[in-house]
Amino acid sequence: MKERSSHILIEKAYIYSQKRRSLQPDGCHYDFENGGWMRREENEEVFLVKSKDINKPMAGTKKADLETGEDQKGE
Repeated sequence: MKERSSHILIEKAYIYSQKRRSLQPDGCHYDFENGGWMRREENEEVFLVKSKDINKPMAGTKKADLETGEDQKGE
């Protein structure tokens, strides 16, 4: 029987390249005191989720998870 240098899961695991990108929505800043993304509208600061602007930027997930699905099945 052939000896493995590492575990089979390590040998077969798909390695994703790290994509560095800003997670900050355009025109917004994070308010640590209030715990949310804020933006200026009509001369006041509002939470991004409560913004009435139909063209507001969409905030991503907190964890910035990489969605992979099951595309690597059998590989």
